[in-house]
Amino acid sequence: MEKEMPHKCHQRNLTDAALNKLEEAIKAVESCDGALTPDGYKALRARLGHLMDALYRVGGSLSKST
Repeated sequence: MEKEMPHKCHQRNLTDAALNKLEEAIKAVESCDGALTPDGYKALRARLGHLMDALYRVGGSLSKST
């Protein structure tokens, strides 16, 4: 059981880091309020699509169980 703890802690650290980056991204997008151009909107939507694809790949086995 001792061997699992560092692994789970490492996983939690990675998840926390990803959540922090997502929070930064949300704030960055919100800062564009009133200043977003059509091209900027398209670029953000495209990157969001890539993010969702990555989340689907990384959580593939989990998404089937939830």
